[in-house]
Amino acid sequence: MFSFARRVFPPFPLVSLLALFCRASDSQRITSDKAPQKCRLGNFGESCHQLEQEWFKIQLAHDWDKMRQLLGDDFQLIESDGRLGDRDSMIAGYKEEAPSVATISMTLLVSHAVSNDTVVATGLDDISLRQRDGSISHRYERFTDVWILRNNQWVCVAEQITLAHPQ
Repeated sequence: MFSFARRVFPPFPLVSLLALFCRASDSQRITSDKAPQKCRLGNFGESCHQLEQEWFKIQLAHDWDKMRQLLGDDFQLIESDGRLGDRDSMIAGYKEEAPSVATISMTLLVSHAVSNDTVVATGLDDISLRQRDGSISHRYERFTDVWILRNNQWVCVAEQITLAHPQ
């Protein structure tokens, strides 16, 4: 099967496409110890960059209607354990975890403007959770989000999450 997949989808075009994507993209890093610099992605990239930062405010406010608007109808999620989800399952997970979430912060954000209507954002989140005994634990998640412009509104259509360690 592996050799069949390599013949049908040889790695060279994929690597070439990835290299082209990386060369064509512009990025900015945000770290928690200094204020974000002005993004050089153009209006389309700046919008998604700001939406990534607003995501936590929406989540912490438990504004599930606004979260539904942020995520596309066709949103696809790949959880850190490999499970697949959609917009409804993601919001259900947020609702379930909401009582234990103390804080959420983004310690890294890199946005890549692929075109005027597509942005890929990657980053690292620090989620502080209250335990039953009152102590606080941290869960670190690396993410990749894909944003597209639909009907003059940016929506996230895909997210992949990987559990991580702090930087």
